[in-house]
Amino acid sequence: FKRFYLRRSAMEFYPQNVMLLCVYFACKVEEFNIGITHFVRMLEESLQQETTAFILGHEFLLMEALDYSLTVYNSLRPLDGFLVDLGHVVGEEAAGKLKKNALSFLNDAILTDATLLYPPSQIALAALMYSAESNKVSITSYLTGLAPDAEVHGKLVKAISAIRQHLQLNYKFQITSSKLKELEGKCASIRTCLSGEKEDTSSAEEETSGSRLTKRRKTIDMEVS
Repeated sequence: FKRFYLRRSAMEFYPQNVMLLCVYFACKVEEFNIGITHFVRMLEESLQQETTAFILGHEFLLMEALDYSLTVYNSLRPLDGFLVDLGHVVGEEAAGKLKKNALSFLNDAILTDATLLYPPSQIALAALMYSAESNKVSITSYLTGLAPDAEVHGKLVKAISAIRQHLQLNYKFQITSSKLKELEGKCASIRTCLSGEKEDTSSAEEETSGSRLTKRRKTIDMEVS
């Protein structure tokens, strides 16, 4: 969803439709077989036909926006690897305690642009550092072991700090119910504009095709004459 809007604008494609398109397409990628008719049943009946047409008509556009790179690398697998490795340093019990808070950190990171800015392994390490501080477990020696070179270690620590700061900055701005209604109103306006543009485009295409047909008829009549 986020990668799509790196190349496309919300003024072109309504976010709710794109979100449903991405979910349906993800089901295909993960080989979770579900028909489009069954998929749109969760929506209001008035939206089912429109959503079906949008999804089926924009799958190739979504693949193009993703450069046909459909594999999404998240931070869960690196985190599991770090926890297994960390278990040999601080003990399996201490490492196991870190997982809960680290997963909470990763869930928060998904809601921000951090996944577009930093590698999954660095986000996983930032989550591990956050959890270690919350549980008062020292993993400084473990981080030093990951990057023995002083310059590389400095860059790693700087990246981890930047990720944590990124999350803190994003969560300072909490959306109130009134702000949410305002945003929904703007989205509804965008949707109305997009629908109007489609109608104008279709009517223009009909006029163009009609004028072409008229010209062809006149040409045929002149040839017959």
